[in-house]
Amino acid sequence: MGKLIIGLGTGRCGTLSLAHLLCDQPGITMLHEGGIDDTTKRPLKWTGDHDNLLAWIGELRSRYGSGEYFGDIGMYYLPYVEFLLGEVPECRFICLERPREHMVASYLKKTENFNHWYEHDGGVWQKNPFWDASFPKFPEPDKARALGLYWDAYHAEIERLVAQYPRHVACFQTEVLNSSAGMNAILDFMGYSGPRHIAASYAFNQKRSRLGQCISKLALQAMDIAMAVGKPLLPQPLRHFLWTRFASTIHERLLHKTPIHPYRRDELDTVPNE
Repeated sequence: MGKLIIGLGTGRCGTLSLAHLLCDQPGITMLHEGGIDDTTKRPLKWTGDHDNLLAWIGELRSRYGSGEYFGDIGMYYLPYVEFLLGEVPECRFICLERPREHMVASYLKKTENFNHWYEHDGGVWQKNPFWDASFPKFPEPDKARALGLYWDAYHAEIERLVAQYPRHVACFQTEVLNSSAGMNAILDFMGYSGPRHIAASYAFNQKRSRLGQCISKLALQAMDIAMAVGKPLLPQPLRHFLWTRFASTIHERLLHKTPIHPYRRDELDTVPNE
């Protein structure tokens, strides 16, 4: 049977791009919130949905478990990480994290008439029975502030889980999708050993000076070469340790400028609720 992979992230942080990246690798089947398109979304409730979760994992396994890896990506899996580890000990969790201010701004634009992060009566904000239950609620009527609290809570929980379960839970800045080194780091964490298709179409679009772009591009190419050279020489646990301790920090500083769209470039006008 295949190994279960669950993707995490607040949403609006590149998880759809992650799904496409993983699906492009032979032997991996990865859904995004139950499906790649909006018509087949299957969100879980943020709390108390353990039975539906197990039923859904069973359905995923029966449909896609014959491959090497299979799974789903959704922000609402975060509260169930430890529960799933108890049920499926071989499970791996991959989280993408986008800078706080960019996530808040993206959600404000995407959910203009809705507020999934505050209990309300439908007066100021529209009710959304499909998504409201999939997010935590905060005692903050200001939507932007509530979104900030959501990012803070998600970040804190991910940090705790990574510290407690480093072999099972990893968090990557969204900008890792900008280079082969970053994408290889994700696949290395999974233990994926098949042929790798890491096309540039998953890259973050960024606004920078031409000089800054050239410097960053050269530095990233050098890092990619170093990672490629080290792959046949170093065992996967050591490569992952070096990435999490050193390379990811350099990578983030090179790329963490002004990310705009964490999606594939051909989907900028039709992105689903990521």
